[in-house]
Amino acid sequence: MALAVIGDAAAVTQLIGQATGLIAKIIRAVETARQNRVECDHLVCRVSSVHGVVYNLPPYQEMAPPLKVVNHTLEEAHRMVIACRNRGAASQFFGSRRIADCFSQINLRIAADVVILNLSLCSCMARRHSNQVLHPVPNDIGVPTSTIAMAPGFSSGSLQTQMVVSQSPSQVSSVSFDNPRALTGSEIAAATSFAVELGRGSSGRVYMGRLQFQHHGTVTVAEVAVKVLEKHGRHGVEDAFVAESNILSGLRHDHIVRLVGWCAEQEYRMLVYEHMGKGTLRDQLQQLGGCSSASPVTRSWDWETRVEMLLAVARAIHYMHRGADPVVIHRNVSSSNILLDANWTLRLSGFGSAVFQAAGEDEEHGAGGQLVEEVVGTRGYIDPEYNLTNRVNPASDVYSFGVVMLEALTGRPPDVYGVTLGLLVDSALPIIRMGNLREVLDGRPSPQPTRRQLDALDLVAHTASHCLWPGRQNRLPISHVVANLQTALQMIRSNEPVSWARID
Repeated sequence: MALAVIGDAAAVTQLIGQATGLIAKIIRAVETARQNRVECDHLVCRVSSVHGVVYNLPPYQEMAPPLKVVNHTLEEAHRMVIACRNRGAASQFFGSRRIADCFSQINLRIAADVVILNLSLCSCMARRHSNQVLHPVPNDIGVPTSTIAMAPGFSSGSLQTQMVVSQSPSQVSSVSFDNPRALTGSEIAAATSFAVELGRGSSGRVYMGRLQFQHHGTVTVAEVAVKVLEKHGRHGVEDAFVAESNILSGLRHDHIVRLVGWCAEQEYRMLVYEHMGKGTLRDQLQQLGGCSSASPVTRSWDWETRVEMLLAVARAIHYMHRGADPVVIHRNVSSSNILLDANWTLRLSGFGSAVFQAAGEDEEHGAGGQLVEEVVGTRGYIDPEYNLTNRVNPASDVYSFGVVMLEALTGRPPDVYGVTLGLLVDSALPIIRMGNLREVLDGRPSPQPTRRQLDALDLVAHTASHCLWPGRQNRLPISHVVANLQTALQMIRSNEPVSWARID
């Protein structure tokens, strides 16, 4: 009898739990349904504004690429509305959170598409109205290069752009990697047609361009990457723009991406970098870049190359932590933010989340770390102590770089769904710490590594392991990381046994 009573009580408790869970779900759904209506209203307003812009566009051939993007986004918006209309009431109600997220994303994309459409029109009209001073540079990528002056104050909110034709190409000065500077909207409009998109992220899109560069009195033309930050993108875009332009303009290192200039006219926020034509380290490790037979993935991505590239990144981080004044904390070191140029030179990028180390936070492994408003970074790379406390210091970058080292050793991404559950750190690190590196070692560079290679890779794995301690006090300083990677590279390159002692 007593057992029956206990069983009934447990069943009632379970029902109560289910009821309270449903109540909470309904309350959240009601709140989200209200947000849905707001997002729908926004969608109607945005689509109406797009109609006015598109209807008045001139039939210029250069407008075809951005118009195709707009049409694709509008088709997605239409499919979304139809799907939402065809769902049952219950499905709409309880799936309202997902629907709201979809509407929010499509609204952001439409807003971004309109900005690019207007920028493309500005660029097109500028070139068509100033043919007498344009000096195109032959190229095979469809991106015009020219010198032109346009009256400041043009706005993406209006298609009525006032232009002033330059009387001489010399009125627009060349740019320099050594001295990044503020660029006008006219200079950027002359550099790119916004037709060749290189990539996109949470804060904006990146386009191919060409600019004149001056180096030791010689003027040349080179490809650049123009990043257009989206006004309605990730929270803190203005902060990201200020951080990236201020921090990168003061950094000079062979393995840090070089800033050419920036533009902050009207609502535009744009950054211009040297173009890194071979994609990201992540792409190369995962063979997702569509590489040719001449790519390092198929030609020379042996263990020597991997350790050499890890050393290059470590030196860049060492410069930020020990050579820059003030110290720079990147906060988003990842293989996706490590770029390769046409010569396979590697450079660290992605400084939109970077911060200067606060005054008084002088120690690399200071117990406190400086408090930041928001934890930013890429899943799988974020320092767990920073994630828990919102306090960041240089050791947070060391942790993230430890994950990059694991990627290079294993060939696996940091978030390894489909291979094992969870993160690369959780799956590979325990095996490495048990001394079983061969179980997780990437077999592509060498199916049967030599003894010398294995000794070197053991040192790299040991270094990565000591970068990945949960507590920052136990992590290696970046100077020790550089020293260990230098030793590992020497071991791989040497034909003779190398006497070494790892630095812990």
